[in-house]
Amino acid sequence: MSWQPPSAPPPGGYAPPPVGYGPPGYPAYPAPGPAGPGAGIVYAGFGRRFGGYLIDVLIVAVVATIAFFVVFGSTLSPWFNEVSANSQAGLAAPPLPALPTGELVTFAIVSWVFSVLYFGVLVAAWGSTLGQRAVGAHVVRQEDTTQNLPLARALVRAIVWWGPALLFWSLVLRDIAGLVVLLALLWVAWDPRKQGLHDKLGQALVIRPGLLPVAAYGLPAYPPAYPPAYPQAPAAYPPPGSAYPPPGSAYPPAPPEYPPAPPAYPPQ
Repeated sequence: MSWQPPSAPPPGGYAPPPVGYGPPGYPAYPAPGPAGPGAGIVYAGFGRRFGGYLIDVLIVAVVATIAFFVVFGSTLSPWFNEVSANSQAGLAAPPLPALPTGELVTFAIVSWVFSVLYFGVLVAAWGSTLGQRAVGAHVVRQEDTTQNLPLARALVRAIVWWGPALLFWSLVLRDIAGLVVLLALLWVAWDPRKQGLHDKLGQALVIRPGLLPVAAYGLPAYPPAYPPAYPQAPAAYPPPGSAYPPPGSAYPPAPPEYPPAPPAYPPQ
C-alpha cells in the first residue's frame, strides 16, 4: 500500500531544532538580536555613547584648562600672588580681576578652533573622536555605513560643540545653547536608530561592531530526503516504493522508533 500524507500535523506541530542543528541545505533564519543598519553592526546605544562623551569631556577640559592659563596667565598671575600672600597673612582672598575683552575673544577663538578640529575634522578623517574610539563607536554616513562622514557634514553635526563657543559674549544665549545641546544628546536615548538631533542634522549614524547573525535551522515547506535531519534514523522512511507528498503537503509523522524532535527554538 502506498504511503499517504496525514490530513493534519501532529498535536503541537513540528518544533524547529536548536541553533546549529540540522543538515546543510536547510533554510536558515537570523536569531533575534540588537537592531542595526546591516550585518555585523548595530547602533551604538545611549549608555555606550554617554561613556564616550565623558572621555571627550575630560579631554576637552584638560585642553581648555591649559589654554585658559596660557591666555590668561599674565592677567591672573598677580592675582594668584596676592591670594597666596593673603592666605599666609590670614586675610581674605582678593576679588577676581576682570578679564580683558581681548583675552576673552582669544580664548573663545582657541576653544572654537579646538572644537572644530576635534569634533568635526577628526570625525571626518578618522571616523570617531578619542572617546568614541575608546568605547568602540564609529560615525558613518546614513546612506552608506562603510564610509566616514564628509567634512562638511561632520562640521554641521559638530555644531552642538563648536557653536556655543561663539556665544561667549552672552550668558543668556550660552544657557539656551546648553539646553539645546543637552536635548540633542538625550535624543539618542529614545530614538529607534540611536540618533541624536546633531546626528540627524549631519545625516549620520553612530554604530559599533556586533555579532554576525546566528543561523538557526527552520523546517522547510517540503523536507529533503528523510532523514538525514536527525541521527540514527531508520534506514528507509517512508517504505521503499512509496511516493513523497507533493510540496506544501502536511509533514508526515515519524514512525514510533524515530527519535523525538528537539524542543522548540527559541524557547517558548
